[in-house]
Amino acid sequence: MRRRGEGGYSLVALMASVAIMMVMMAAAVPSWRYVMRNDAEEELLFRGGEIADAVARYQRKNGNALPPSLEVLVKGKYLRRAYKDPMTKHGRWRFIRPGEALAPGAPLAGNLGTSTVTTTTTTTRPSAFSPSGQPIGPFQGVASTSTEKSLRIFNGRTKYNEWVFLPGQPRVVGRPIGPPIPRPGSAFPQARPSTTGR
Repeated sequence: MRRRGEGGYSLVALMASVAIMMVMMAAAVPSWRYVMRNDAEEELLFRGGEIADAVARYQRKNGNALPPSLEVLVKGKYLRRAYKDPMTKHGRWRFIRPGEALAPGAPLAGNLGTSTVTTTTTTTRPSAFSPSGQPIGPFQGVASTSTEKSLRIFNGRTKYNEWVFLPGQPRVVGRPIGPPIPRPGSAFPQARPSTTGR
């Protein structure tokens, strides 16, 4: 038979367990956000690289001409699909146009410093993958439209909108900035080995 006081102890123990679980969940949220951002960043590196490589293949086959849109790259089978920018909800890229000056430190074909490419004309057909009102026409590469600070350093840049993906451009990725990701089954975060040579 249960005594009167036992029910009170069970309630206290249950409330303590719930409080501990809430504290642990609150501690896990920043780590989960970091993991999600890290995954999106890796996807940005992959998608931007795929688009830059597709532009290079298009140029080789079309007498060094630049593609007018992502759709042309997909239709010509240079690109599997019209990838979207993974760092933004709308998924629209910033297209790097011929003649556009690149920020210092963004290398183009292995050269550091400010780079420009000869200007060509563009058409005004709208695209689902560019901001509304922006003309579609020859582009030489893409960059994210997100202005957030990145976890990694890419070609010396720490903001996603500064990560420019161009054909023939070196893609140097630095170490992640921020807390290390805990290994599965580990209670404490451990340092991940660097695979970037830095």
